[in-house]
Amino acid sequence: MLEAEFLAITLVLVYVGAVMVLFMFVVMMLDINLDQLREGFWDYLPLAAVVVVLMVMEMAIVLGGKYFGLAGMPDPRAHAAGYSNTKELGRLLYTQYVYPFEIAAVILLVAIVAAIALTMRRRKDSKYQNPAQQIAVRREDRVRLVSMKTEKRVVSPADTAETVENS
Repeated sequence: MLEAEFLAITLVLVYVGAVMVLFMFVVMMLDINLDQLREGFWDYLPLAAVVVVLMVMEMAIVLGGKYFGLAGMPDPRAHAAGYSNTKELGRLLYTQYVYPFEIAAVILLVAIVAAIALTMRRRKDSKYQNPAQQIAVRREDRVRLVSMKTEKRVVSPADTAETVENS
């Protein structure tokens, strides 16, 4: 109704795609101890119930606003023939809302670094290489030179007969 198709599909792709993938990786990478998680469940249940009731009330007010006497959304204005909501969104995003946009980018960067830091901890079942230890290796630690006497090849009469026939 607001002629913001680009914004709508972008939000769908971001929230359904990226956020669900993020949740999947967080659940997959973290070692969650379910027994420890279940210990405090009943302690936080009253607070969770209050939050759920508040959210349901907010949803009812937003979705049923006309029944509560709240003003509905205004009618969208008619635009010129060359109007592009994508262009308008870009203009607003990079002019009027540039600082909130950059703050959101920094917050996402911090979240990515935190997720990597959480998953890169040492695990007992994984093998690791230590580059400092690899560089510090000396030849004497890895290679052992053994001096041996040279051996003489014993030539049998059958070997000499085959050599004569082949040549």
